[in-house]
Amino acid sequence: MVIEKPVLPTWEWLFGQSDASAAGAFFEFFKVALILFVLGLFVGLIVSVFRYGPARGLQNYLRVLRQAPRDLLGISPRRVLGLAVLAMREAYRRRVWVALMLFFIVLMFASWNLAPNSDQPAVIYLNFVLTAATYIMLPVAVFTAAFSLPQDIKNHTIYTVVTKPVRPSEIVLGRILGFSVVGSGLLLAMGTASYIFVVRGLDHTHQITEEDLLPETHRGRIVNFQGETSNNDRHRHSVDIEARNFYPEFEISSSGTVTRVGRPAADAGLRAGDRVTAIKGEPLTEKNRDQKLRGLAGRSLSDVQLSLIRDGKKIDLTVPRTILETFTGTNRGHKHRIVTRRSGTDKTTATHAVGPAEGMFLARVPQYGSLRFRDSKGDPQDPRTWTFNEQGVNIGKIFSYRSYIRGNTLAAAIWTFDGVTPEKYPNGLDMDVNIRVYRSYLGKIDAPVVGSISVRNPDTGKRSREQIFSGKDFTIERMQIARKVWSLDDELIDLFADGLITPDGRTEVWISCMDPGQYFGMAEADVYLRSRDASFTLNFIKGFLGIELQIILVTALAVFFSTFLSGPVSTLLSFTTVLLGFNKDFLQRLVRSVLDPELAQQAVAYKRVYGGGPIEAAYRILLQLNITSELETSPLTSAIKVIDVVIMYVVENVLHLLADFEQFLEVQYLSYGYDIPWDMLIQHSFSVISFMFATYILGYFILKSRELAR
Repeated sequence: MVIEKPVLPTWEWLFGQSDASAAGAFFEFFKVALILFVLGLFVGLIVSVFRYGPARGLQNYLRVLRQAPRDLLGISPRRVLGLAVLAMREAYRRRVWVALMLFFIVLMFASWNLAPNSDQPAVIYLNFVLTAATYIMLPVAVFTAAFSLPQDIKNHTIYTVVTKPVRPSEIVLGRILGFSVVGSGLLLAMGTASYIFVVRGLDHTHQITEEDLLPETHRGRIVNFQGETSNNDRHRHSVDIEARNFYPEFEISSSGTVTRVGRPAADAGLRAGDRVTAIKGEPLTEKNRDQKLRGLAGRSLSDVQLSLIRDGKKIDLTVPRTILETFTGTNRGHKHRIVTRRSGTDKTTATHAVGPAEGMFLARVPQYGSLRFRDSKGDPQDPRTWTFNEQGVNIGKIFSYRSYIRGNTLAAAIWTFDGVTPEKYPNGLDMDVNIRVYRSYLGKIDAPVVGSISVRNPDTGKRSREQIFSGKDFTIERMQIARKVWSLDDELIDLFADGLITPDGRTEVWISCMDPGQYFGMAEADVYLRSRDASFTLNFIKGFLGIELQIILVTALAVFFSTFLSGPVSTLLSFTTVLLGFNKDFLQRLVRSVLDPELAQQAVAYKRVYGGGPIEAAYRILLQLNITSELETSPLTSAIKVIDVVIMYVVENVLHLLADFEQFLEVQYLSYGYDIPWDMLIQHSFSVISFMFATYILGYFILKSRELAR
C-alpha cells in the first residue's frame, strides 16, 4: 500500500491550511450548497409554473417556501422514530437477513482457497472479509431503500401515514434512519463473524524438537543450534538458538528487586522480594543496570553469582542459567516467540515452547518526516560542497512518484523527523523502510541490493556510523537504530544524551545505495518511525465503521432517488452513482486531460488518461486510431475537441456533486496493517452527514411537490 497523501488534521481539512493553498471542506460545501440553493429555487419555480400555470404556480411556490422552514426544522423526534421503526419492520419483511446468511455461507467455504501460499495471509484474509461485507451490504442497502417509497406510493399505503400530522421531511428522515439502522445491525453481525474468522483462521503455532535442531560447533564447543520448526499451516520457520545466550530464570525491577522467580532459580535459593546489589561481584547501579543485566547471559546451565539483600541481610547465591527467549525467522509476514529451557546435567537436551504468531495483525502508527535528497556530486568529507534537492534522479515518468538515488555515489535520501523524544523512543528508533529497487543491470533478479542507514544531527552535523542493510523490492523492512550506536570516531554514544538528536527532538535519517549501477527509489511516506502500535481490535472496528459510513451514504442517496423515481429506476441510478463514485479519481483525471492537456502531459504516466473526451474516443474507435497518437489537424477534429471541452466542463461541475466513494480508505489501511486515523473517520463522517443533509432537504421538496396528502 502506498500512502501518497497524508491525512490532514480535521481542523485544517474543514477550514483550509494556514498557507491558504487550498480551501477547506466547509467552504467548499457552503459554496456548493449555495449554488444548489439558487438553482433549486429557479428549477422549483419553473416546475411549479409549468405544472399549475403562472398564477397558481407562483402561489404554490411561495406557500411551499413559507412552510419549508417549519417542516424542516420543526420535526418531531417521536414521529421520526416511529417512521424509522416502520422502515425497519419493512426491511425485515423483505428478508434482508438473507444477506447475513449468504455472508456466513461465504465464510464457511472461504478458508479452503484463501492464501494457501501467500507471503501475507493476513492481508488476504482481511481484504476478503472487508470486500465481501462491502459488496454484500451495498446492494442490500440500495434495494431496500430504493423500492420502499415507490412501492408504498404504488400500493397507496403511504396515504395512511401522510393523512396523519406527519411532515414529508419526517418521512424522508425516518426512512434514512430506519434503513441505516438495519444495515448497521447486519454489518455488526458480519463484523463479529469476520473478526472471529480472521483471528481464528490464522491462529496457529509450531513445535520444535531436539531432532529438528543441529548443533554448530566451534573449536569443539557448541555455539548455537539451527534448524526449522514443524510444518504447520503449510509453512515452517527457521530457528537459530544461541548456546551462549541463556539467562537465570527470574525477573528484576528497575530498582533491582526480584519480582518473579522460576523453579531452577528458586531451587538455588532465590526468592521474590530479594534485592540484587551485585552481579558477578560488580555492584549493580542505576547507570550500569542495562549493561550488568546483559552480563547475566552465558552458556546453558552455567552459574552466575548474585549478591542480594534479604530482610536486611547480605546473601551470596549462584543461580543457574536455564532459560532463553528468542524468535523464529519471519515467514509469511509473522514470527513466533521461542522459550527454551534446559535443566539437569545433560546440556544437549531442552524443551522448546513456541508461542502464537506475532506481527501478523498490525495497526502501525507511523510518524512521517520530510524528505530531501543529497546530490551525487561533491566531496564526501566537506559538507560545504554538498548540494541538496527536493527530488532525486528521474528514471522515467512511470516511476515519478518516487525519486531515485544512484548506488556507490554520494547521493542519499534524507528524512527529517520532529518530536523524537526518549519517552517515545526509549530503546532507539524503530522504523519501517519500504524501498523500491531499480536495476540498471539485472543479474540475479531476486538478490537484495545493499544499502546503508545512519542518523545525523541536523544542527551540528554529528553523525553515527553507517549500518548496512539489504534492500528488497516490494517489502516493508522493519529496522531499528539502537539507543546506543557507534560514532564515526568509534565511540559508543547515546542517541539522545550524546547529541545525535537535537534538544527540541529533531533528527535526520540518511539512506544510501551502495551497489554500483543500482538505484534506490524513495517517497516521503516510504520511511517512517514507529513509536508504538495501536490496538488491532480497535482498528478492525474502525475499518467496519468505514463500511458503515458507506452504507449510510448509499441509503440516503437511494431514499432521495426514490422520492421522484420508480423502484427499478432509482435502483439503477443508485448503482450508477456508486459506480461513478468509486471511479471519481479517474473521471477527474479524464476531465483534466481534456480541459488542460499541457498539464496532463506532465502527470505521472500511470495517472494520465489517453484518448481524449467521449466524442474523440468514439472518433478514434470508428477510425481504429491508437489512443496515444495525435489526431490530424482538420476542421472536424477541431470541432470534436471543442465539443469535448464543453462536455468535460459540464462533467467537471457535476463531479462536485458526486459522492466520492474512493475516499473511504479504511479497508486498505486495515488490510495492510496501518492504524486508521481518527481524523480520517471524522472527515468521512462529515462528508456523509453533508450528503444526508442535502438528500433530506431535496427529498422534502420533491415529496412536498408531489402533494402526497391529496
